Amino acid sequence: MIAICASIFISWLLTQIAQVSLPYQLLSAPVAVHPSFFVASQREALSVKNVFEVLPPTLEELQETICREVPSGLGVPGFQPGMSKTDVMRMLGVPNVSSSGYWPNTHAIAYELIPDRVSLGFLFDKKSERIRQTEASFTPDVDSQVMLLTFNGMLGCKINDRIKLGLEKVLLRQSRRYSFTLGSLEGMITRDKRDRIYIGIWEQDLH
Repeated sequence: MIAICASIFISWLLTQIAQVSLPYQLLSAPVAVHPSFFVASQREALSVKNVFEVLPPTLEELQETICREVPSGLGVPGFQPGMSKTDVMRMLGVPNVSSSGYWPNTHAIAYELIPDRVSLGFLFDKKSERIRQTEASFTPDVDSQVMLLTFNGMLGCKINDRIKLGLEKVLLRQSRRYSFTLGSLEGMITRDKRDRIYIGIWEQDLH
C-alpha cells in the first residue's frame, strides 16, 4: 500500500510539470535522434520538429550507451537507483519541478524531456544525494522499444523475460498494473488515468 501511495505521489509530481512556470533548461542540442529518441547535453528543450533533423541511432547503439555505468544521454536515459544527483543534473540540467519527497528524508525532482510525451522523476536521499526511486512516464505514442530500453537502463540493464512480459501486458492493455521484484529492487508498471505508461523502481528498504 505504501509503495502504491509513493507511486501516486511521484505520478502527481510529474503531472505538475505542465503547471509550473520554470523555464525549459533541460536538454542539449540533439546529436543523433529520431522522433522517439533524443540526446541530452546542452540545456534546451527538444521539439517534435527538430528530432527529424539528424539520423536516428541504431538499437545496438542505444543499448550500449544506456547500459553504461552513467548513461551517455543517447535515447531516453534510464537512471538506476544508487546513481548520484550530480550525474542526473549534469546530464539533464535544472529540473522542471523540485519538492520535498514522500518520505521526510527524501527530495523529489522531475523533468519533462519531450513536452507532453516523456517525463522522468527521481526521489533522492537527502544525505547521500543518491537515487532511491526512479520513474519514467510515457504517452502511448512513444515507441515501445524506447520504453523498453529506458526501462532496462533503470534496472541496471538486468531486465528479464518475466518483467518484459509484464511491460508488454500493460502496453497491450491486458493488465492495468504489473508489480515486480529484481534483486534488491522493487517496481511497478501501470497505465495512469491520463493513459500514460508509468514505470517506477525503488530500493526495497525505501518503503
